[in-house]
Amino acid sequence: MKKLIALLTLITICATLLCSCAFINSLIKGEPEQLSIGYLAGPTGMGIAKLIHDNGGEGGNEKYSFTKYADSNAAKADLAAGKIDIICLPTNDAAMFYNTVDNSSKVLAVNCLNSLYLLTKGSEKVSSLSDLEGQTIFTCKNGTPRMVLEYIIKTAGINATISYEFEGKEILTPQELSAYVVSGKLPNAVMPEPLVTSSLLQITKNGDNNITYTVDVNLASEWENVSDTPVTMGCIVANGSAVNEKKDEIDAFLDEYKASIEYIGNPDNLDSAAEFVVENGIMGAVPAAKKALTNLNGAISYIDSEDMKEALEAFYTAIGIKLPGDDFYYER
Repeated sequence: MKKLIALLTLITICATLLCSCAFINSLIKGEPEQLSIGYLAGPTGMGIAKLIHDNGGEGGNEKYSFTKYADSNAAKADLAAGKIDIICLPTNDAAMFYNTVDNSSKVLAVNCLNSLYLLTKGSEKVSSLSDLEGQTIFTCKNGTPRMVLEYIIKTAGINATISYEFEGKEILTPQELSAYVVSGKLPNAVMPEPLVTSSLLQITKNGDNNITYTVDVNLASEWENVSDTPVTMGCIVANGSAVNEKKDEIDAFLDEYKASIEYIGNPDNLDSAAEFVVENGIMGAVPAAKKALTNLNGAISYIDSEDMKEALEAFYTAIGIKLPGDDFYYER
């Protein structure tokens, strides 16, 4: 009996020592931590679609958890509260988040260039914004569309009025702008893909032959006439605590994220890229996703480091956003 007790005691001591060694070893080595990642159902979220697909879908895996947001306000609130580590955002939101909420947050990479187009109602084609001289151009109040349009109109000297109001009500978001287009109420609208495609398809689905819009102007070409730098519309941002505590995981994520963006943005992968975009709730149907990705034509892009900083600072200066500090730009 004494021998049995001694043996059990020895086993217990060995097990304790092994657990202690394992614990110490884990502290030294550092076990990878899961990153919680948010994305929006829009162009800023399209590039992450393959990464989500490869890592357990919307349910995530041991490396990543994923949360889809309908609007950036809810996403920014969760980022500030530490409920998510990383979020895809419009670039103006990223700068304002740093300037007003969390000056330890960092932009990791640009993920989307120009996605803006002018839709005009009726059969008369518009070849450039200058064709709307003396008229009103409609867009939404929040986000980059209004800022980009204002800069182009002012710099190009086009005598046109920009409005984000209709029938006494403000048009706040691209989604609200889309609803006005689908109802046929606006004579024109500057709005982003993939809402351009989904709005036109919804009009067709509704079967109202009296409502016709054409996609007449890609604002990338208009921007190029007044600026030497690209329209940097979307990016991905991490809060300060994630950068401090999970840097190795963020660096590994960025390698996967870049590969995902390059895959989604490659026309050779159009069929599977569209399936991934729909699979993760960013768009509702594969044909619409294929058309939107085709129209975006290179806008789903990855830019980081010094190139990112140079492009964003030029863009922020152009659209009148207070420049974040140098520490805003993530360094690997």
